[in-house]
Amino acid sequence: MNFTPNQKTDVMKKVFAYMVISGLLLMSSCLVSSLHPFYKEKDKIFDPAMLGSWIDSDSCIWTIEKNMVSDEFMGPEYHDSKYRLTYYEEEGRIGHFIGTLFELKGIKYVDFYPDPNEDHCESDLSDIHHFPTHTLARVQLEQDILMFYWYGDEWLNELLEQNRIRIKHETVDVYSDYKRHLLTAPTDELQKFIIKYANNAKTGIDVDQIFELGFTEEGMEDLGAFLKLQPYHGTLPGKKAKQVKTNHVN
Repeated sequence: MNFTPNQKTDVMKKVFAYMVISGLLLMSSCLVSSLHPFYKEKDKIFDPAMLGSWIDSDSCIWTIEKNMVSDEFMGPEYHDSKYRLTYYEEEGRIGHFIGTLFELKGIKYVDFYPDPNEDHCESDLSDIHHFPTHTLARVQLEQDILMFYWYGDEWLNELLEQNRIRIKHETVDVYSDYKRHLLTAPTDELQKFIIKYANNAKTGIDVDQIFELGFTEEGMEDLGAFLKLQPYHGTLPGKKAKQVKTNHVN
């Protein structure tokens, strides 16, 4: 099927809305995606204020917990300084991610990666074809407001097609007139790219302004995905009493 430029724009806007509001199980589909992590061990940090239960403007619930791991089967668990994020879209539709908070040049980001210990597809055959990738989001926590901004694939596409950047990647045809790019560069190169381009308003995105406004301005939706969360104190879907202990800073 061939899309006109206007139809392609409409499709991408709908995809991004779906991605953030009701489709984060497939979150890498239209976000900047990488085979390798965006962080190094030395960059990792941990902020306990992010822990707890949160809710977005569409009443979708997020829980953020410490990610617990073990070095051996049934061995003692310990916190690896990462987060385990669970996203409750609706009954029966839950997303599980491992989030790594890290800092580059004083700016905080989260590397999102599908939890390898959870099923992300509805069938075994689908799961075989599922290849996990890393996505990147700026993060800001102000009092009791937690905000994420994921960098969009369309933003990366424009930089590459305009020959403004050079970074290792593979190009995949999505439609006859639309391509997306999967980053294959090692972490060193990814971080150089982030530092130079991810917070430069000249590249088309002013994340600081988005965080200040608390929303994405019209016409900018296809360049990234913005999510604003507030504390949630209700019952989690499918659970009558137990929920993550809130640790918000007021």
